[in-house]
Amino acid sequence: MPKRPLIGITAGLNDQKKYQVLSRYFMEAIIAQGALPVMLPLTTDEDLLHSYVDTLDGFLFSGGADVDPLLFGQWQKPGCGSICPLRDAHELTLAKLLLQRSDKPVLGICRGLQVLNIALGGDIYQDLPSEYEGELIAHRQKQPSYYPSHPVSVTEGSLLHRISVKTELMVNSLHHQALHRMGAWQACATAPDGVIEAAERLQHPFFLGVQWHPERLYESDPAANALFAAFVEACR
Repeated sequence: MPKRPLIGITAGLNDQKKYQVLSRYFMEAIIAQGALPVMLPLTTDEDLLHSYVDTLDGFLFSGGADVDPLLFGQWQKPGCGSICPLRDAHELTLAKLLLQRSDKPVLGICRGLQVLNIALGGDIYQDLPSEYEGELIAHRQKQPSYYPSHPVSVTEGSLLHRISVKTELMVNSLHHQALHRMGAWQACATAPDGVIEAAERLQHPFFLGVQWHPERLYESDPAANALFAAFVEACR
């Protein structure tokens, strides 16, 4: 039987800041592709995180609460939601360690995409409805989370295009923050209103982030399933 890759997944804290929490769907999407998920402890200890980077085969930055705007040089605006300083520091420390490596596949989902952009020197909209210049489609859908609600256009030749073999995907949408100024990577998918929906780092074999939640779609959507399959295969 082939070795199951070990994939570290970042987690958040519950409202009382006592328990680490992680949606089961991230775990299940990884397990479904034959990998073993490992929920990472919320730590900023670089020695400990170095050990995880050395030991694990890949890393998934999961969705969750808003990111502290102080991390990209802004004061908090009224539309920004609750933040978790420990998680922010943990994920940015981990991301910066992973940017020093080219042998560790990285996948960011929703908040994970935004954290990676900040680690790469970019910033985000704290709140799309109040900050975006232009007419928006609904990015926080009222449909169930497993239901695709809008299309995204995928850049031909991008990693996402090679994985999905499509130039348009139907995705779900459960966010109010999004990429604004790009860090040191490239956008590879956009919504009909121009909001960036995915980005990749070309000089890395697998360093990709998406704004939607494929872990809620993979059982019914071939493109979402292909994304996890490609990520796990890259981790082998």
